[in-house]
Amino acid sequence: MRRLLLVNALIFAVLASAVGLAYYGYSYTSEVSTREREIIQDTMRDLAEEKVIGIESLITSTDDKVFAEVARAIELDRLRDDLQTIAGEPLVESIYVLDDRVAPVLDGLVSRRTGDERLRARTLFLTAIAPSLPLRDQPLNVRGHVHGTWEGRPYLFSFAKKQIDDRTYYVVVETNLTYLFINVFPEFFPRSPRLYQVVDQDGLLRYGFDFAADPSNVVIEQPFNETFDKWRLRVAQKDVSSQERAGRRQILDFVLIGGSLAVILAGLGVLALAIRRERRANELKSEFISNVSHELKTPLSIISMFGELLALGRVKSPAQGTEYAEIIWRESVRLARLIDNVLDFAKIERGVDAYEFTDADVGEVVARAIELSQHRLAKAEMTIEAELDPELPPVRLDPNAFTLAVLNLIDNAIKYAPDGKKIAITLKHLDDRVVLRVRDWGQGIEPDEQARIFERFYRARAVRLKPIRGSGIGLALVEHIVQAHHGTVSCASTPGQGATFTISLPVPSATAVRGRTVA
Repeated sequence: MRRLLLVNALIFAVLASAVGLAYYGYSYTSEVSTREREIIQDTMRDLAEEKVIGIESLITSTDDKVFAEVARAIELDRLRDDLQTIAGEPLVESIYVLDDRVAPVLDGLVSRRTGDERLRARTLFLTAIAPSLPLRDQPLNVRGHVHGTWEGRPYLFSFAKKQIDDRTYYVVVETNLTYLFINVFPEFFPRSPRLYQVVDQDGLLRYGFDFAADPSNVVIEQPFNETFDKWRLRVAQKDVSSQERAGRRQILDFVLIGGSLAVILAGLGVLALAIRRERRANELKSEFISNVSHELKTPLSIISMFGELLALGRVKSPAQGTEYAEIIWRESVRLARLIDNVLDFAKIERGVDAYEFTDADVGEVVARAIELSQHRLAKAEMTIEAELDPELPPVRLDPNAFTLAVLNLIDNAIKYAPDGKKIAITLKHLDDRVVLRVRDWGQGIEPDEQARIFERFYRARAVRLKPIRGSGIGLALVEHIVQAHHGTVSCASTPGQGATFTISLPVPSATAVRGRTVA
């Protein structure tokens, strides 16, 4: 009991350790994966913020420079001469200088556009765009901006309110979006392990490569605050190999942890099964020892009793003395057979095969086994019918071992099928096999037990319920002996109609013979 409790405690401890290890491994792997993803997100968020700040700083610094130079030109009364030079900044598309009535100062425009396009842009600005700009409400010397779409085209305007010699001026700068998209964006968004997109408020792509937002990838969005209102910069991993590796590593970790847990659980299951089988084997061995002891004790008691009668001279006649001696001889043969069973079984347990093979007549071996069983048959009031082919081919076998196998089959029928009152034995040469059948007319064997009756120590349920002594090794020895002869043994039985045991041994060739009956 103490050993059983110790084993159960050990199994529980190993199981608890395995579950704890699996939980820790799963938690650690998930935590590492989450931490790596957070690090990637933080890195990309910082990168996106840096890109947006860089672009907007470039635009706003250009705007502030233009505002300052236009104000200086107005103070020096050099606006007409300097305006064209000021407009030379590559990020500047047009410059509008308006008075306090939001009317153009001088011609009010300097632009990269020429011809009709320049005129169209000037008209659009004065009639539609300028009235919509919050110029009058703009604080003095503070940059403002408006990003919008007019006539289907996007525009970005920056403006500032200036006070010079008690006069109010409005300076409006139109950003050169073509230059920005063709020259500036490629510098900020070079080819790298990441993909960049600039999308508008409707999610439409304005710049960059189109990529789908895969939930398994990290995608960061950063809005433009000082320039492109409601536009966003999106950053995603172009080379997702690191993420894929991390994902594969996580999957591998889960598989390894799950596999390890499965192996541990399987090992515990095998251990529990082995313990259970060992306990069952120990129980069967105990029953085997008890049964064998009883079977050995019976012939020993008979031998001792009749030997004592002979030694004391308690015989009425020489014939009675001869009868006592025959009883002692038969019981000693029975005892020797029981001992042979036990010794052969011990050899099987040790994995030792001690067979002496020779070319023998299997018919003589079977006939000898039948002769040795006559006394037990008579005592059980049973008869035996044997049909043996007279000219069987020689078979390579161990005569003593095969005799023991046949004796065990006959003893099995005598012990467990006495109600049938007879046993039938046939030995025939079929094709390239010699086939021995031993049939009884007992109660039979249940179908689910027919494959197990050759297991060591196993006894059928119906037999265990009756006061019939047996070691449970007879059929196991039969199977082992037959397999050592490269043959097969099987059982066919219908409950209530007896059982037939069949041994099939290989022979070199087939010979046509005719049968005879031996009684």
